[in-house]
Amino acid sequence: MKKILTLILVLALIVGFVGLTTSCKPEQGGEEQKPSIETRKIVALLPLTGVLGTFGENSKETALLAAKDVNYWLERNGKNWRLEVSVEDTATDPTTSLKKMKDWYGAGVKFFVGPMASGSCKELLTYANSNKILFVSPSSTSTALSIPDDYLIRFCPDDFIQGPAIARLMWEAGVTNVIFIWRGDTWGDGLQSAVEKRFKELGGKVYDKHIRYDPQLEDFPKEASLLNSYVQDLINQGIPKDRIGISLIAFEESAPLMEDANEYPLLKEVKWFGCDGTALSEALKSHKVSAPFANTTKFISTFYAPGLSKYPLFDYVRGFVHMFLNRETDSYSYGTYDIVWCLALAIDQVGYDPEKVKDVLPEVTDKRTELYGASGHIVLNENGDRAFADYDLWLINDKGEWEKVGVWRGETDTIEWIKNPYK
Repeated sequence: MKKILTLILVLALIVGFVGLTTSCKPEQGGEEQKPSIETRKIVALLPLTGVLGTFGENSKETALLAAKDVNYWLERNGKNWRLEVSVEDTATDPTTSLKKMKDWYGAGVKFFVGPMASGSCKELLTYANSNKILFVSPSSTSTALSIPDDYLIRFCPDDFIQGPAIARLMWEAGVTNVIFIWRGDTWGDGLQSAVEKRFKELGGKVYDKHIRYDPQLEDFPKEASLLNSYVQDLINQGIPKDRIGISLIAFEESAPLMEDANEYPLLKEVKWFGCDGTALSEALKSHKVSAPFANTTKFISTFYAPGLSKYPLFDYVRGFVHMFLNRETDSYSYGTYDIVWCLALAIDQVGYDPEKVKDVLPEVTDKRTELYGASGHIVLNENGDRAFADYDLWLINDKGEWEKVGVWRGETDTIEWIKNPYK
């Protein structure tokens, strides 16, 4: 009951303080004649199934919540239009994502939230640029998509930032030699490269063999066997087990991968490290074999840290998702909430025109989120990506729950531990 009352209170605050927003002005004209109510549509392309299903479910709830809040604001301020948000399942599949964008564009939709995966965003980019369709991803982080003046905007930092966070985490954990295994796509390739570059700069050594696996794989017996042989080779070279790390860059296929790795006792004696594709994964947390494996190997995953705002929108969104899905939501879901709001305010200012919205969105986003961002203050860089971020560090604890154990600070490249599992 207390949680519900808190949500109601925060909703009241939203309606109040959003009414004070002065950075976004309605379209001009028609003041002498009361216009009819127009519907303007945004489609959220989210992975409700597939290897990002947990994240897609979370963002679905926050996108629909934002739509309700936007419409309350529009009605309260006498606007002559209403927002409609429809959610489509991309199944974490690039081809499906593109088909659904084409279908909805054919129906007149010019604005999209998502997709979440970088591979899907890459698939959409040429079509979106050619047709001037604006799509805003809460979670695409591939460095290959850091492109100026395109029609992809990203409310998350790219992996030029996350790579150093993972490298610092491994180094501080005492790892001097790392073995890489990663998802072979645009996102995985970019993040792996960023981690390796920074880890070498810190003085770390990268094993000369690696595993780049097919994203369509569902079972990993071969990969687990190879990892076991790589670890044994390093031990034979005289590297202590506590100095060996495995960097896993994956989505929710991390669960079956760890299930296969569990067959090799040696793989439970070295440290494992994840990323934003594994942090807060419900598939991993609920897996009877892989969750204990992750706990035993101190498998810490990085996830960009949503900043707290002047008003309690962070707690509002967090509480809402927890009430409906009974779990801790992820950082990208806060960004999804912010995307819907910022697109709506920009559309209100310049109309349902992707070119014009693209021009004003950086300023609208800066001003809106400086005080009212659920994911914190968002400043977009020259590539249309979130310019800066810290990273939370998440671990599956002894109770089988995701627990935040620290924060990597991007400005200083340091870790502030809440609970250091390596001590």
